[in-house]
Formats: sequence, C-alpha cells, structure tokens
Amino acid sequence: MKKLFLKTLIGSLLIAGASYAEEFTPNGSLGFTQTFYGNAGKYKTESSHPSAVLSYNFAKDWNISLQWDRVWNMYDYNGGENQQDNNFSGPKATLSYDHGMIENSKIKWTSSLMVENEAEFNGTNQTYVFAQTAFDFSEYIPKGQYVQATQFAISPMYIYGWSTKGPAGHVNTGILSLLTNWQLPADFTFTFNAYAFREWYNGSFEIENQTSGANYNSANYFMVLAWLGYSKELYKFNDQTSLAFNFTGGFDPYISSNRSAAWDPFIVGNQMYEWLGPAVDSGNNKNSYAVFALPQLELTYNYTDDLSFSVFAQVKYSNQVWGDTEKDWKLQPQGGVSVTYDF
Repeated sequence: MKKLFLKTLIGSLLIAGASYAEEFTPNGSLGFTQTFYGNAGKYKTESSHPSAVLSYNFAKDWNISLQWDRVWNMYDYNGGENQQDNNFSGPKATLSYDHGMIENSKIKWTSSLMVENEAEFNGTNQTYVFAQTAFDFSEYIPKGQYVQATQFAISPMYIYGWSTKGPAGHVNTGILSLLTNWQLPADFTFTFNAYAFREWYNGSFEIENQTSGANYNSANYFMVLAWLGYSKELYKFNDQTSLAFNFTGGFDPYISSNRSAAWDPFIVGNQMYEWLGPAVDSGNNKNSYAVFALPQLELTYNYTDDLSFSVFAQVKYSNQVWGDTEKDWKLQPQGGVSVTYDF
C-alpha cells in the first residue's frame, strides 16, 4: 500500500511539474539608459548617469532584478558654494514574489527583498536590506467612468542599514505605507503614496541639529509622494518609429519629522521619482518639500519586437534649495538614450 501511495504521489508531482513547465516560460528584459544632466542656473549639477537593469522572471511567480547606477560629476567638484556632489555608485538586487489572491478574496499579495550598497566615494559606504510586503485592495474600489484605481495597497516595510566602510553605525526603519495609482481621463495618471515611519540610529547614523549640535538616536517621519503623469503619442512615422510627449510633476517628496536636524532617510531616495533632488540642503530639515515638473520628448525605434531604442530630451523645473526653506526655482536641461531587449 505504501509503495502504491508513493508511486501515485510521484506520478502526480511529475504530471504537475510537466503541466507547470508547459504553462510558464522564463522571460525577462535587459535595459541600459544613459542620462546627462545639465546645470540648474547658478547651481552646478552637471553629471552623467548610466543605469543598467536586468529583470528576469525565472519562475511563474518569481522575479529577480539586478540594477546598477553610477553617477559622475561632469565638472571639477571642490565643495564650493552652490555645488551638488553627484559622485555615486548604487548596485542592488531585488527578489520579488507574487503570492496571488488571498484565499477567495480580491486582495493581491506581493512581497520583495532588496539589498543595495551605496558608495559616495567620500570614505564611507553603506549597505541596506529592504523588506516589503503589499496588500492591494484596488479590485474592491468601484471603477468610475473617469477615475479607476490601478493600485490601492497597504504596505508594511522594514529597512536595516549599516556602515560597511568608515565610522561604525547602523539604522533600523519601520514603515507603514499607502501606495496608490489612478487612471484618469485623457491619458493622465496620478500617483499618491503616503508613508509613516520611525528610525532608530546608532553610531555614524545618528542625526544632528546643525544649529545646536544636538544628536538624536531616533526620529519619526511622515512623507508624501504625489505625481501627475501624462503620456501621448504625437506622431507615428511608420510601424517602427514614433514620437511621444511625456510629463511627470508633483511633490517629490513632502516630508516632515519631529526632529529638526540634517536627516536623509534611505526610503526617501528609494521611493522618489527623480534621480537628482535639490542641489543644496539649507540648515535643518523639519518640514521640507521638493516640487518638480518634467516634460519630455521621446523618439522610439522598435528594431524588432524584442529590441527597441529611444532618444529623449527633457527639462526639469524645480526648487534647488530645501531644508529650513525652499527656494531658487530653476530649469535644468536633461537628455539621453536607452536600449531595451526583451527575451
């Protein structure tokens, strides 16, 4: 009887495995983008930013993503006034899992784990582990004629960071967030994300009030990211080539804290839309915001169904100073090229 049971079980697993293999084929994409940033008025922000991304769906519900970003200053940075130091390297790997719907509900459950190393070439280096799970309730939100929710997720997050080069220290971050995306009329979209979180600091991660010199080993934060998006094909030259107009703009971010200090939580840079934030930190942060508008023209050429190239030109209008004040709204020209291969 035991032998018969084992044969039946093994046979069932083989059949299930064969069926699974027929239903799913591993797939992914490989992309490279080179972006150039110009100066923003009197602020020296000129930099070069190559970014490479490999995304691979290696199983039906599993994905692994490898990304490397490297930024160079395109001028001789010496720490002078109105200079932004953009010398940075940030390789990261993310493992994601789609749990599917919870029981018989319409709640979609996803989870991810990311590891990132940050180097700013100033004698320090930090590594972060970022764990996230999200419960998407968007299927329960009635779909209106003009507004439809494409995401409405409650997402707990946890981050642990530590110094891997330079003075010792570490940080723990606990986050509860609301992540939403909305489809609006006339090709517009709206993203609204809210985060309430607390950080506990040790050693080199402690934050300092720039006026009093007081150090803090913990802080509470509230952050909002809100962007309006728009994308429209302007002209289709042929079946392979098209010109599009894209726009994104909004708060990126608005953030407040119970601590008046020079703080820079990891979650801010991880979640914000822009790659480059304000050029200058002014005094202490307590209630700070960055607002931007980014119109873009993008020319895309689809060489094959799997390989595409694009050239883009854009200009960003935003405040170049934030902290205890927000000011100096400047235009910053940007542009670049990208290539994407799907497999």
